Amino acid sequence: MAVAGAAFIALLTEGTAPVQAALLDFSFTTESGATGSFTLETDTPPSGEPGIFGPGITGISYPNAVSNFSVSAPYINLSNVTTDFNVVPSITSDFIGFPANLGVLSGVSYPPGCITAPGFTCLFDVAVLYSGNLSELPVLSDNPLSYSRGAGIRFYNPTTQERLLTDDITNFQVVRKQPVPESGSSLSLLAFGIASVGLLLKRNSDRTGKAKQALIHSS
Repeated sequence: MAVAGAAFIALLTEGTAPVQAALLDFSFTTESGATGSFTLETDTPPSGEPGIFGPGITGISYPNAVSNFSVSAPYINLSNVTTDFNVVPSITSDFIGFPANLGVLSGVSYPPGCITAPGFTCLFDVAVLYSGNLSELPVLSDNPLSYSRGAGIRFYNPTTQERLLTDDITNFQVVRKQPVPESGSSLSLLAFGIASVGLLLKRNSDRTGKAKQALIHSS
């Protein structure tokens, strides 16, 4: 019984979702009248490759952490694409023209993979100030207040890395927070654990019954 209980607890522990797992739905508008939205999955594991944001400037990239990314603007139109999220702990808010202590640079980059090696090849990004606990990185915060201020859309020449346009964000907000749906693998693991524990209990019960029968026959 103790073995079965221990096995069940171990399986439950392995199948438990990370503490900071959430889906955060964002919406934003810009100075030019552009509108956009996206969903960030905060428990997305970071890339094994560092994000490259400029000479000597690296950060953390979270591949495919962003889904339902849509932008309607005079210079770009996207609808429900999947792409990456990034955090650059070394670039603070005052470095990009905001008051100090508002957070560090983060944001959505497009197309996917444009931040990681061999280097910066992005067409555009949506810059956001991230004010989560930096000591917890690479784990992203699931607190909507950690993403409370948008900076702007920045459009680039992907070949030369020259910034062609900056469209300041005038309104940026988290409109909804949802739990991350439990994956099918976690459910399967839980079902497997329950079945395994049931089998162990049945075997123990059979052994106990056989032992009792042996005692009766011997007496």
